[in-house]
This record gives sequence, structure tokens and C-alpha cells, in this order.
Amino acid sequence: MNVDRRAAIGGLVCAAPFMATGAWAQAPDDSTPMVLDSWTDTYGRPTASVMLDGKGPFAFLVDTGSTSTVVSESIARSLGIEPLGKLTVIGGTGTSVSPYGVVERLETGAVARGKLRVAILPDRHLARGDGILGADVFAGRRLVFSIRDKVVRVEPSQRSGAGAGRSNMRLRQGMLAEIDGRVGRVATKLILDTGADFCLGNPALGRTLQAVYPRLDRIPRVRITGITGHKVVGELASLPRIDARAFTVEDSSAVIANAQIFKLWELEDEPAMIVGVDLLSRLESFSIDYGARLFDATLLSQLIARNPALLG
Repeated sequence: MNVDRRAAIGGLVCAAPFMATGAWAQAPDDSTPMVLDSWTDTYGRPTASVMLDGKGPFAFLVDTGSTSTVVSESIARSLGIEPLGKLTVIGGTGTSVSPYGVVERLETGAVARGKLRVAILPDRHLARGDGILGADVFAGRRLVFSIRDKVVRVEPSQRSGAGAGRSNMRLRQGMLAEIDGRVGRVATKLILDTGADFCLGNPALGRTLQAVYPRLDRIPRVRITGITGHKVVGELASLPRIDARAFTVEDSSAVIANAQIFKLWELEDEPAMIVGVDLLSRLESFSIDYGARLFDATLLSQLIARNPALLG
């Protein structure tokens, strides 16, 4: 069984040596929410309309699993973005050396970044999109995803307001949103990745689930391809109830694979899972507050319980 990048890991990408390198082109009003012109792509992942150096709009994946922003080779070429050097792009299944360039101005909704360093990847690695909006664009802010309305909002962090003192999230490597959760009875580190279609678990999670739940359904020899073009083979496993503190989900699945990203994130020795949009799309809305380090979510079932009229 083959599962390509679009149906497994999505945009999952980090880039070294740079992290957040851009500067605000124009300081926005911190009291004003910023609504991105957003929809979902073919695979259900949030996508935003982006202007680059005054041209566009381009369709960029809003990817909380990416520490850096990425543009396709064809877009870089059409905009005259010159390669300035090489960097290592870290995908879910492997690494590759790619050129990088500088975008003079990136705009999406009311968000603007100037002199933003971007990785340049082959078009075939970006599915149907033109690029990836990484966490470097949203550092210190609060992202609110409304699944029902297909809207992504960028708001001021609540670190000094309602969210102050309620931190339930860590930032692995400074930008990747990580929470503590449980897969059945197994304590698991959960990485929140809006660029991933499917959940991806590490071998430690697979072994522990096999020991605790030996009758879970499994499909062997599932091959996944990451954004760098590397392939790994894993197995598709049904999962017991996932408890992510802010919500719980039944009847889900994950690809269990020895993907290189777990080694690079130092998540080899304990159960860990990348949470993709196959699970996140079951929510009515969720938010990731990078400043307050706070994750919150509302299940669609909870929304209906409060508003029975939604059932018709």
C-alpha cells in the first residue's frame, strides 16, 4: 500500500540552519485579529491566499509542523527569487539539501513579513500548492482554526490575558507545538501538525500499543513519501481512544514508522505521534497560542450539544 506525502505527512518540514529570520514589515495593531483568506485543499489541510512581493495570490499550506516557510521552484523562478545558498530541509522521512532565497515582502490577510528567508523546493514535493506558511510567520502569535467556517485567524497571544498561566503546550525546537496526551492507556507526546493528512506514530508508540492492545487492526507494508522525496515503510494501525486533554477522539488510525523526524526531534525513546488533519478536522475549532504556549479545542459534538438547531 502506498501513501504519498499528501496522504501521510503533508507539509511536515523544518529547515536548518535558519529558524525565524524575517522581521515584521509593518508592526500590526496587537488588538486586531488578522483573518487569513483561507480555505482547505483537496486533502482537508488549511490553505491561505498569499501575496509575494506584491504578486499573487498564491495558495500556501498553513503548516504548524513546519518551522520555516517554503516556496516552490516555479514560483521562486517567476518572482526572480535568487538562490543565496544551501540549507538542509528536514522532512518526515529524510533530509535533503535545498537552495534558499529571500522574499522582500510576504502578505497573507493582515499579516506581513519583510526580508523573509524561504526554502525553495521542487514543485513535485509540494503537491498542488505553491508553498508552505511555517511557524516562523506566526511566532509569538495565536492561530485559531475554524474547521466549520474554513477560516484561520491570527490573533495576539493571550499570554497576558485570559490564557495567562494556563500553559499546556511546549514548543519543541522553539516552534513545534507539542502537548501531552494519551493513546488509550499509553502516555504519548503529541505534535500538532496542520500540514499532515494522517497521524504518524514512532516505533516506541507502535511497540507499546502492540503490548497493551495486541488485537488492534494493522495493515503492514505501508509506504510513505515525505516532502524531501525520501520513502519509509511502516504499518497502518487502528488506535484506541486518543485523549489530547483539550479533546478526545475515537476510531482513528496512524501510520507507525521509523521516520527520521523522530530522531531529529529527539523523540525516539518514548511514545510520540504527529497529529494530522484527519484527527484535527473532527474539531469545530482549535487554537495554538505560541506566545502563551496554550492549545485549546472544541469538538463538533460539543458545538451541537450547545446548539441543537445545527442538527436541523
